Amino acid sequence: MAWIWMLSVAGAVLLWAVSLGRILSSPTPYSLPPSPRFLPPLGDRRSRNVLLVLAHPDDESMFFTPTILFLKSKGHSIHVLCMSLGNADGLGDTRKEELYDACATLKIPAEQVSVLDHQKLQDGFHEKWDHGLLAELAMEQIQLWDIDTIVTFDSYGVSGHPNHRDVHHGICKLLHENQQGNIEAWELV
Repeated sequence: MAWIWMLSVAGAVLLWAVSLGRILSSPTPYSLPPSPRFLPPLGDRRSRNVLLVLAHPDDESMFFTPTILFLKSKGHSIHVLCMSLGNADGLGDTRKEELYDACATLKIPAEQVSVLDHQKLQDGFHEKWDHGLLAELAMEQIQLWDIDTIVTFDSYGVSGHPNHRDVHHGICKLLHENQQGNIEAWELV
């Protein structure tokens, strides 16, 4: 009976080794097709004012930390707009403080972090957020901080949370209504 187990392990190791060999020996690694460079410099200006638009405190840590670290390493100024306290379980104030702590760890100044507590934007799987209101609130931050780049969720909301999807659609509405076309937007897929 032990020989069956050893044969299975040997087969799995062989399959892993062959797969790894194919990946390492290919001229280009298996990856997404080439895409435009992420946030190239804007004309004569090297750094950008980036607005990270979140639905809840903890989204910055769960989904966007690698992006934040990359942007910070390139010298971009990061601003965070969190659309709710994330109070679905009654822990909104705690989660808000955790967001500020996470941003401090990521070297985002507290004055560049906004956490909203709007009565029409409450955390919850069954809460539908108004896309127009989201666009309006994001535009206020864009104008306040002279934002030229937005980073937010994809249309699925990364994890599928309806509040994340609403944030995506709110930013899409903002971009559609922005006649100047001076804001670049990126989504986390």
